[in-house]
Amino acid sequence: MIDYLSAATDFLAQQAPGSRNPFDGVVPDFNVFGLQFTQAWQKLLAGIWGIAFVIAAFGAIRAVLELQHAKKGGYQTSVHEHTESAKRSGFALAGLAALGIIFGAVVALF
Repeated sequence: MIDYLSAATDFLAQQAPGSRNPFDGVVPDFNVFGLQFTQAWQKLLAGIWGIAFVIAAFGAIRAVLELQHAKKGGYQTSVHEHTESAKRSGFALAGLAALGIIFGAVVALF
């Protein structure tokens, strides 16, 4: 099987051996658009992130309540389904809580 990505990279490297990366040293900076723009997108991002926490928290509460109801009723298949739902809700909350750290690490790598 041919590795198309490495073949394309090799081809481009041969075509422009002395070319320079025009984005080398360039970092994203929203200050160009002014302080009001920076504050506006940060408030919008914070609001959306907060709404995502509320939705995930309600989902986690619902999943745990349904799981407890299924356990009390003795519904084995429902217990398994609701256990998976509770796990997904927990992972969603953990992911939302770690989103800032994850994003910061990705940006720091580049």
